[in-house]
Amino acid sequence: MLKLLALLFVLCSLSTFAKVSFVAFGDGGYHYDYLKQKIVDNPINKEEFILEEYESWLSKNFPENEFKVQPMYTLPGTEHVVEASGAQPVADAMTEYCQTNGCDFAVMLGDNIYPNGASGDIEEDRIRFQKVLVDPYLKLAQIQQDFKMYAALGNHDWKTSRIGRDRQLEFGSQMTTAFTMKAPGYYSFTKGDVEFFVIDTNLLLAGTVVKENELNPDGSEKKVCENDEPEQWELPNNEDKTQLDWLESSLKTSSAKWKIVYGHHTLWSAGGSKYEQARSLRQLLMPMMCKYSDLYIAGHEHELEINIDTCAKELGTASKPLPFVVSGAAAWQRSVHHPFQSYQELNYPQYKALWSKGMVWGFSYITIEGDKLEVQMLTTPNDGQGIPVLEKRMSFSHRSQLR
Repeated sequence: MLKLLALLFVLCSLSTFAKVSFVAFGDGGYHYDYLKQKIVDNPINKEEFILEEYESWLSKNFPENEFKVQPMYTLPGTEHVVEASGAQPVADAMTEYCQTNGCDFAVMLGDNIYPNGASGDIEEDRIRFQKVLVDPYLKLAQIQQDFKMYAALGNHDWKTSRIGRDRQLEFGSQMTTAFTMKAPGYYSFTKGDVEFFVIDTNLLLAGTVVKENELNPDGSEKKVCENDEPEQWELPNNEDKTQLDWLESSLKTSSAKWKIVYGHHTLWSAGGSKYEQARSLRQLLMPMMCKYSDLYIAGHEHELEINIDTCAKELGTASKPLPFVVSGAAAWQRSVHHPFQSYQELNYPQYKALWSKGMVWGFSYITIEGDKLEVQMLTTPNDGQGIPVLEKRMSFSHRSQLR
């Protein structure tokens, strides 16, 4: 009888850790009613679109034999073609997957509004927020009561002005829709025994030195002397400057078993055009993340990736690796730069690319239970029907108690 009671006690203890499941997606704010001005001013047809895509592909030193045209959309009543948006198909695919597998909430990884963030005009922004931040996700938000999408800010959310950024923060803090965000743009929330730390990586980059990006023809990094200068309104003020101290202190003192950090910009990725931003962010974030976190999730690169860093550079010895998920394919399609990916693996021994897929729409589905974190990477076909397709499943061990 005593043995039976002891066994029941152990089982009850194990059951106190509730499974946490969520979808993570980024860069979903592309809507046909809000196109870049240069596209509006210079409309092109299908043939011209394909030619532009091809020339852009070669200019970025992607392998010519990998060239692929992204989905196209013809503007109603015209022959003008623009890049198709995957926002609604991805939202539909996430809804179907969550209805089948269960989702407690969603994580939005920034660039919630394209191409230039909110305008600051109250009525104009109200209409735009409804079209971009609410309508695509109505069915997703209905899968359970009080479903929330906890959002980070991206570089496009900052594009117009600090006032435009503030309008999005105000909308997210009203808690009247699933779209959720807290001032000052970096914050934390807890689900079960998992604490999530949402950071504003655009602010971090605006407050440090970032070089311009350029690749050599072989995919290696080209040395560029020019700095990538932020706009005046992006520069951090006194409150903004506390973000790094807040993050390190919060990670260090958190009593949660699992600690997950997410923001817009990547720390490792293979897109090939954002590596200097990633380098600058690694210098700021990796020392604390290697010590105290279990996962970093980002968007920015419009593809899907799973990478790891051994943390040997930060901790002096290889430990359990820190996983990185890139899930920025919620509206746009871009290719993985395979020569650059190979270059990084050869020149950065702490980095390992585990899986990647470009020129797709998609999202990630993450579950945490006990000592295991599982990442599922999903795509949805270009036909726009919003069917989820499982591409990859990988598991990682809990690591944040390492010191």
